[in-house]
Amino acid sequence: MSANGKERIAVVGIGNLLMSDDGVGVHVVQALQERNLENVELIDAGTAVLHTADCLRGVDLVVVVDALQAGREPGTVYLMSGSDAVENDYGLSVHSLGLKTALNFLAPGELPAEWTVVGVEPETVEQGMGLSEAVRAAVPGAVRTVENLIEEWRA
Repeated sequence: MSANGKERIAVVGIGNLLMSDDGVGVHVVQALQERNLENVELIDAGTAVLHTADCLRGVDLVVVVDALQAGREPGTVYLMSGSDAVENDYGLSVHSLGLKTALNFLAPGELPAEWTVVGVEPETVEQGMGLSEAVRAAVPGAVRTVENLIEEWRA
């Protein structure tokens, strides 16, 4: 908990904008920046996941937004705990696994109390700029999922 007694919340958007739908996490964080969320740290990690550990030091609650392949229709939005996302045999983006590694660089007292993954099923992760139509249409739903999660944490 921060010095002002409020829980510190961070949303980390992960992905490679040059690999089509793999960049969905970054697109969601960019959309959240327009929402002016109070007391929420928005982190556009891109592909520099291991470098996010310093940004997460002392954060209580973390939402990771990333492409996640779990076999459903492209654009499906998933919500799961970070440990469930890593422990299950999903075709998780290497970025989410990289974030778990980055969290290992923090001392036990610096670790987030909870981290959650908001994943979006990609249609393609081939080289290319921009999201597929299905994933672009899913971005507002992913944004609402993140906002609802933050409201739930604050309640």
